[in-house]
Amino acid sequence: MIKIDIKLSDDHPAMIWAKTQSDTVNAIGHVGTHIDCYTKQPKKKAYKVLAQVIDCRQHMPSKEDLALYSFKNKALVLYTGTMAKCNYGTREYGEAQTFLDEHVLEAILAEAPQFILIDGCGIGQHGEEHIRFDKKCESMSCFVVENIFLDEPWASQIQALKIKIELAPESSGKPCEVHAFVSE
Repeated sequence: MIKIDIKLSDDHPAMIWAKTQSDTVNAIGHVGTHIDCYTKQPKKKAYKVLAQVIDCRQHMPSKEDLALYSFKNKALVLYTGTMAKCNYGTREYGEAQTFLDEHVLEAILAEAPQFILIDGCGIGQHGEEHIRFDKKCESMSCFVVENIFLDEPWASQIQALKIKIELAPESSGKPCEVHAFVSE
């Protein structure tokens, strides 16, 4: 089992930034590995789900790419390589193009995954699209886990995930612990 969530020290630049915001509780909830919960949150604090990894290091998936995979009732893991290449919270990390096309997101949601996980800052462009994509997922009882750490040689061998969610914070960002089970 491999721990793939990231926790930040109090002196990490992203944590320092969060503590200077007018809504500190909400800002801290959106730092590190977390789920955005704008309209709905997961019913349970802990899940163990089968996983399907899509290697997105060359490009984000198209609708045609999705036909090669099955992720109904699973956790869909989008392996972009961003977290391994860029330090979390840096400009390069935030500007990495790890975003889905809306038609691709709709095709993913039609397959009913429980979770979408990404080793980047989200599945939609920063701002309105990011929030709209998360809300679209929530409406289908699918939740997006952002900012996980994936790397070779094990990332492509993930078979299942254990996700533990801190539902109590009043923030729309719910911190998570995520562990991966990989094939030998």
